This record gives sequence, structure tokens and C-alpha cells, in this order.
Amino acid sequence: MRKFLLIIILTLLFAQAYSQLTSTVVSISGTVKNAVTKEPLTVYVVAYDQEGRKINAARSNSSDNGYYFLTGLKPGQTYRIVVEQLGYIKEVYELNVPQTTQYTEYSKDFALIPFKEGTTIPVPVPPFELNKTKIRFGAEIYLEPFVNALLNNKNVNVEIICFPDKADDNNSNMTLTEERAKSIMAYLISKGIEPERIRIRGNSLPDPQNPPPIEKRAKGKRYVGTTYFKILSQK
Repeated sequence: MRKFLLIIILTLLFAQAYSQLTSTVVSISGTVKNAVTKEPLTVYVVAYDQEGRKINAARSNSSDNGYYFLTGLKPGQTYRIVVEQLGYIKEVYELNVPQTTQYTEYSKDFALIPFKEGTTIPVPVPPFELNKTKIRFGAEIYLEPFVNALLNNKNVNVEIICFPDKADDNNSNMTLTEERAKSIMAYLISKGIEPERIRIRGNSLPDPQNPPPIEKRAKGKRYVGTTYFKILSQK
């Protein structure tokens, strides 16, 4: 009898927990902006389940800093959040929602790269140390958006452009920057990007758009040459 009662209690508890879980709603919000101009955009943000079914969609508001709010997601599911707009490179973000019985809201900002030949986007934080050609630890986080853009847009080719840290010996600067570009190219290839989609270009002189500062910088802050991704023509 006691065993029977225990089974009933456990069944009721499980049913209650399952009911709470299935009724729990998960949301994702953030902003959508132009990666070059930083201007807010009005686009649709769409959630798909693992079978490719459309679950829900939200529209970002350019008059509200590009803010969007997408809800109706469920715990224990994996979603593909797709942001696609004519004239921009498609962005895809995978959202893994853990099991929970509490309302949860995730945050994710999107920066859409204009799909136009010649568009040049700087890597926001230098991926190299001063006078080094090996990608520094932690720089992958700033390269991943470019990796994802290339994986999700097979018709996009890019050129990696690197600039030196100072204006001294032109030959050594060219060698340094070409090796840096090769390091990033190798990183992209390791992530599944076809080598024929990538070009590299080094430079012997510092970046004219972001030159080394004339004044002395704060202790510990050293200027490192800029790295750019340039959109080339479609395949």
C-alpha cells in the first residue's frame, strides 16, 4: 500500500513539474545595427526549431535603437535565430535553452554587415600582440562573427588586410602584416571556410584611417595595427 501511495505521489509531482516546464516561456532580446555605420536597423528576427520549423518572429525598431523582443520559446530546446535583410549578410545564432521552470530572457545583439563589394569592417579589438604574428589568446571571440558570416553566406568572399604597428622598416612591416593575415586565414580555414574564398594583403605603412597616436599612451596600452575584413565580389 505504501509503495502504491509513493508511486502516486511521485507521479503527481512529476506531472506538476512537467506542467510548469511546458508552460514556461523563454525570450530573447537585443538590438540590430549596421556593423559599419552602427545605425539601428528595422529587420525581422526569426526563430526556427531543430527541424527548421518557424516558431516565432519579431521586428526590430530602428527608432528604438534597433531593439527587438522575441518570445514564445521553450526550455530544453535548441533554436536557430536568423536575422536576414536584403543588402546585408545573413546572421545566424544558435540558442540552446536549458531546462527551467522560471521565465528566462536572453540577450543577443546583432551587427549586420552590408553585402556590398568593397565594404571594409575592422576587427574591433586587435587580434595580435605588439610585433607578433600569432593570434593572441582570447581574440577568437572577435573573429567568430566573421567566421559565422562566412559559414552562413557561401557566396561571400573576403580579403584580410593587416597593418603594421609602426612606421619603420617597410620590408619588415610587409613581412609582419602578411604573416598576420596568413594566421587569420589559417584560423578561418580551420573553422571550415574554403581557402579559395580568402585573399590576404599586408601593408608596409600604418593604417591611414587609424594611425599610431602621436601623444604618449597610458601605461600598458600600446598601439597595434588594425586588421580589416573586406567584402569581395560574389562567387
